[in-house]
Amino acid sequence: MDFSLSAAQEELKEAAVAFARKELDQGLAEREEAGAFSPEAWRACAKFGIQGLPVPAELGGEGADILTTVLVMEALGYGCHDNGLIFSLNAQMWSLELPLVKFGSPAQQQAYLPGLISGDLIGVHAMTESGSGSDAYAMRTRFERRGGGYVLNGTKLYITNAPVSDVVLVFAVDPAKPKVAAISAFLVEQGTPGFTVTRGLDKMGLRTSPMGEVVLDDCYVPAGHRMGREGAGMAIFNSAMTWERSCILASALGVMQRQLEACTA
Repeated sequence: MDFSLSAAQEELKEAAVAFARKELDQGLAEREEAGAFSPEAWRACAKFGIQGLPVPAELGGEGADILTTVLVMEALGYGCHDNGLIFSLNAQMWSLELPLVKFGSPAQQQAYLPGLISGDLIGVHAMTESGSGSDAYAMRTRFERRGGGYVLNGTKLYITNAPVSDVVLVFAVDPAKPKVAAISAFLVEQGTPGFTVTRGLDKMGLRTSPMGEVVLDDCYVPAGHRMGREGAGMAIFNSAMTWERSCILASALGVMQRQLEACTA
């Protein structure tokens, strides 16, 4: 493969660095100390086109290829000192937007992708629990079919973006199914009865990226809010993690380049 950059990619990278320096660091010291998320910076990123980068043009995104996308995220890390903001951007792009692109129904794509791309909506997925992280099959959040939809019960912990999210992709299990087919995924909107973010979590770093605990207490979601078929949860999660693990460190690479240059200077 040819990883050399085109003139257009080089120009976009420089533009992203300039944008980050100009728009994303205002009041950072105060926000970092308070652990405050910046909606203004989030919307500025959307206006520049960040949130739409990996989304195909036919779905309203920028339709950028993967090299261009990670190049821009690297440039953000280089130009922006707000690492929490960049972490939240990565969380939405890889764990919600791309699952919607690959597994979402046309109705789900139409309902959520335009707002996620424009910055009017914030979202993420919720997999981790107090007793299950890497071992997803140990999760205790359950779903059961009821009427024309599903009822969810359980608690998710350490969920990035939860306190400011408008929509969360929640993973839950059907205890009657074998492990490989037990997990399904559901799009749950903020304000849905039985869905609450009970607390924000204080952190040592990435403090401007809000993190919280999500509680589902007899939370009813219509069948149209299930992403993919029943039992497709692990396929959805693994797809998202393949993107995230491949791409999220591009921003960290930009940070390291900036720090190395500062040290040598």
